[in-house]
Amino acid sequence: MEISGDIECKGLLNECLKVFKPFRGTYLNIEYGSLPKGIAGRVNAEIETTRKRKKSGFFGKESVRINRRIKNNEFYIRINENLARINNENLRKEVVTSIILHELLHIERKDLLEHSKNYRKRKHKKIHSSLEKEALERLNLLRKLEGLKPLEKDNYIEKEIERTVNTGR
Repeated sequence: MEISGDIECKGLLNECLKVFKPFRGTYLNIEYGSLPKGIAGRVNAEIETTRKRKKSGFFGKESVRINRRIKNNEFYIRINENLARINNENLRKEVVTSIILHELLHIERKDLLEHSKNYRKRKHKKIHSSLEKEALERLNLLRKLEGLKPLEKDNYIEKEIERTVNTGR
């Protein structure tokens, strides 16, 4: 696995990868970047789509099969640049770590392939509700490895993310 990007983000990404199975043959680029207001982090990849037409049956009914795959196994994680402005270093570390874990879960679950189309509010809510629980479990696992007390809820981190991203402090 190859990692590139911002020095601070790379260090936090390496810490987060301790609670994941290895992403073999993967290229991860992580850095702070400009994102729309209200978005804390985003993961992108170049997705290749192939369509195959197939005729079947007596009347020649045509069906289209769509295959999606990630080109070159490259992922780009962007974190809202407003989060880099948090003065309290420990709080910034907690917030950015939480976002990185969330984005790594998207990569692990291959959400980019399955949910790249029709990602409406209902589907977004359904995907992210289960993802938040799993992200909190991974965050607690990481905190345990560092010798810190596990969190019961992710509320204080979520409030700080929302306040920072929406106000652009």
